[in-house]
Amino acid sequence: MRGFADLHIHSSNSDGVYPPRELAAMAKASGITVLALTDHDTLKGLPEMKEAAASAGIDFIPGVEFSARWENRQVHILGYGIDEHNALLLERLADVRDARRSRLEKIIKRLHEMGMDVDVPVPEEGQRAVGRPHIARALVAQRYVRTVQEAFDLYIGEGRPAYQPQTKMTPPEAVELIHQAGGLAVQAHPEEIGDREMALRLLEELPYDGLEVYHPSAKEKDIEAFWLQIAQERGLLIAGGSDYHGNAGRFPEKLTEWRIPREKVRDLINRFGF
Repeated sequence: MRGFADLHIHSSNSDGVYPPRELAAMAKASGITVLALTDHDTLKGLPEMKEAAASAGIDFIPGVEFSARWENRQVHILGYGIDEHNALLLERLADVRDARRSRLEKIIKRLHEMGMDVDVPVPEEGQRAVGRPHIARALVAQRYVRTVQEAFDLYIGEGRPAYQPQTKMTPPEAVELIHQAGGLAVQAHPEEIGDREMALRLLEELPYDGLEVYHPSAKEKDIEAFWLQIAQERGLLIAGGSDYHGNAGRFPEKLTEWRIPREKVRDLINRFGF
């Protein structure tokens, strides 16, 4: 099984920089032979990515990433192989995007109150899902901060002065929604939850299909080895990806900086006939 895999990529249909067609070209140039588009709370980019991946000779898995919350922690859950026409899934995603838009309006208002007259180009509903990276990039463009990461660290990250909470679904709801849409539910970057005990408890209590072992948040070998052992002990499919957004100052800035040999995620991609 040759080439590299990337099962966690974001496009401009959510909070990434590049449209699916450009991502497919970049992936091909990087030696990636299987990829999944996992935009936050939207399926809008899947048709374009499917066509672009096919033209580039890349195996494609349709995906999505849910932002859930549990015990005051953010818990992200990846759905692979979902039916992009599933009515309940589409309805729930629309609700989540409405909540995102309302939250962004509150954050922008707070920034204005703090003296930052930042202008954030928020697209019309139905065009793309919006998130805090849109605000971060606007803060960089208008020279209030130097990098996207600095915007989060100083102003819009959790606990910072312009942060606003968002009503989110729970992990059980997200897993159930993915399953009823015919997909595989995978716990994304468990180390980023920030509470290993809670992450382990969720893996024990919820009917997850897999675990994202390979991710930039687990680039230290001891962390990666820990989650690999957990996945193997629990019989979970092993996933991995770059979580690429295309933002300057956010690792990885290029797809070549975080690639996973296909062999490491073989069992998962085999589920889709690759």
